[in-house]
Amino acid sequence: MQQQMIDLEGPYRLLYCSSKGDKDGVIQEIEKGVSPNLADYDKRTALHLASCEGCTEVVDLLLEQGADVNSIDRWGRTPLSDARIFGHEEICKILEGRGGTDPVGLDSQSPCYEIDHTEVEMDGATLIGEGAYGEVYLVKWRGTEVAAKTIRSSIASNFRVKATFMKELALWQRLRHPNIVQFLGVLKHSERLIFLTEYLRNGSLYDILKKKGRFDPPTTVAYALDIARGMNYLHEHKPHAIIHRDLTPRNVLQDEAGHLKVTDFGLSKIAQEKGAYGYKMTGGTGSFRYMAPEVYRREAYGKSVDVFSFALIVHEMFQGGPSNKAEPPEEVADRRAYEDSRPSLSSFIYPEDFKT
Repeated sequence: MQQQMIDLEGPYRLLYCSSKGDKDGVIQEIEKGVSPNLADYDKRTALHLASCEGCTEVVDLLLEQGADVNSIDRWGRTPLSDARIFGHEEICKILEGRGGTDPVGLDSQSPCYEIDHTEVEMDGATLIGEGAYGEVYLVKWRGTEVAAKTIRSSIASNFRVKATFMKELALWQRLRHPNIVQFLGVLKHSERLIFLTEYLRNGSLYDILKKKGRFDPPTTVAYALDIARGMNYLHEHKPHAIIHRDLTPRNVLQDEAGHLKVTDFGLSKIAQEKGAYGYKMTGGTGSFRYMAPEVYRREAYGKSVDVFSFALIVHEMFQGGPSNKAEPPEEVADRRAYEDSRPSLSSFIYPEDFKT
């Protein structure tokens, strides 16, 4: 894990700088000999990220340095596909002028990508878990193992609720980040409402903690950074921030490379404007053990509710499990909300910097 942390400061800095529009940082990495076609686990290159985030100068620079204009990520999308999804017209023109193509065509601009139900065999599918809205199955789609998440009939049968849910899935479809689980599409003409996401065979952070117990500090830092990067991407999303609202170890999955990805935005809402406070969330929504006090008290809230949940997850990685494990989750949430109760930070376990 220490080596992994060093690597993140190494060649992968090119990807980070490209996504942030840091032209000088990109130049520094290329001068070090880093390939402009370096890709992450999801086969997303610096050009994908710059196109996605609307970083025009970095797109020009990467193309000048020999970046492949038609590099294809794990989901069959090129940099042009990403530029079109987010409406970056100037970048679209630049990429098209360099011979860029969009193999997914209109799929990249549709409200929510639909997959014909005949492409996925649900009969005999392996049950691998239960999510916030229904069961999760392991299935094959176009030769690849993916997760099929079924939606409870109480949601699928309510037109208004289903419409809201589909709108949130369409939002999820637009997200592209190494630390966010990729949404693939919704099965159409299905009696049930089923959507597909990438399948991460290593399971959830909850499973890992249950199996291995507490992590050492380098592992905790590496994992915390993975979660923080994914959450920062959601919180800095334009034009509106995305608040997860149900960030728990069960909603953080591990890929084959050992990196963590945040999933399940079914409870997320879009803040109306940056730093806006206005949504109210019922105390029964989300997971009590990781719930911020203002949410439990049914008060207006902002992005900080995710920060509270994140802190509890980091605490749990040091501890090897949740604090107050023997207490009912709702009682724990109640004491945090009304008695200002917080988990203890033993000097024996937590280095001073972490406690701060």
